[in-house]
Amino acid sequence: MDILRRFLGGNKKTPEEDVVDTVETSAAMVVPKEPKNHNIPTVKAISPFNPEADATTLKDAMKGFGCNNEEITKILGNRTANQRHDIEEAFKSLYGRDLIDELKSELGGNFERLVIALMHPWPQFCARVIKKACKGIGTDETGIVDILCTATNCEIKLIKEAYQEMDGDELEDDLKKELSGDFQNLIVAVCQAARHEDEPQNIERAKEDAQKLLEAGELVLGTDESVFTAVLVRNSYAQLKAVQAAYKEASEKSLEEAIETELSGYILYAAKTILGVANNKHEYFAKRINETMAGFGTDDKDLINLIVLRSEVDLGNIAKEYENLYGKTLSAAIEEETSGDYKKLLIDIIN
Repeated sequence: MDILRRFLGGNKKTPEEDVVDTVETSAAMVVPKEPKNHNIPTVKAISPFNPEADATTLKDAMKGFGCNNEEITKILGNRTANQRHDIEEAFKSLYGRDLIDELKSELGGNFERLVIALMHPWPQFCARVIKKACKGIGTDETGIVDILCTATNCEIKLIKEAYQEMDGDELEDDLKKELSGDFQNLIVAVCQAARHEDEPQNIERAKEDAQKLLEAGELVLGTDESVFTAVLVRNSYAQLKAVQAAYKEASEKSLEEAIETELSGYILYAAKTILGVANNKHEYFAKRINETMAGFGTDDKDLINLIVLRSEVDLGNIAKEYENLYGKTLSAAIEEETSGDYKKLLIDIIN
């Protein structure tokens, strides 16, 4: 696939070594790196690495009656997506079978869903989440927001290409079919990958944007959502912090309090997501993961997506924020809310 061939070769670096918002390169994988940040992934490449040996171990684990899920967890929970792809290729070359198909035939439930999510390179994983969010009756708007409204420009471009390469559909076209109104407008704007990411803080312009937001919301009857979209989608995260400070000076409310009043539905959810990521991305994801486990029952779909999404980026940072916020480790929370091999694999990824 074109999106993968363009990233062949190259020396692999850890996120701590590579602090630009580009990607880790390999035969199969594009892993996002957050700009100018010291991120701690929980899943790292092992060395030495023997994909043929791992493929053989997985084949043996799926022999006969039943399946050795412990071996599957041991291998797939402790390899990067690059390495899992190499294992997948080795499996096909050794046995003439597709590893993902074999895993689907042997596994079930949330354990299967988590394993299959791990088997896809990062852009394709994101594209698959969005594609599923748009399929069937109804749309999973939160899944779309969790991917696109937390992504960098580089990541959005990679997701769009991966989406198009899946079955020829354009991401923006599908989103326009599935979404509507002001929420659609915001998500389409996000898809343009036009945030001024390297823009330094400009206090005077922040005051101008704060005034525009006031005049589009608090100071008038009704709300001009397009103004909120333009400010949230185009400004750098540093500039959004300045806008929030300027808004607080000009109003009795914080900007987050204002959008709670002025916006509603999924555009409100998207706006709060963008502000949360701008203020502290690791704290935002810690809170978002906790939401999947709060109350009665667990939203396993979103939990799987969020853990896989951040595992090779900054899940270590998120786990630290989680403990600071909730007074217990993320692993302990997972232990309480999940069970069986699914729980074991989640904890393996987190640790």
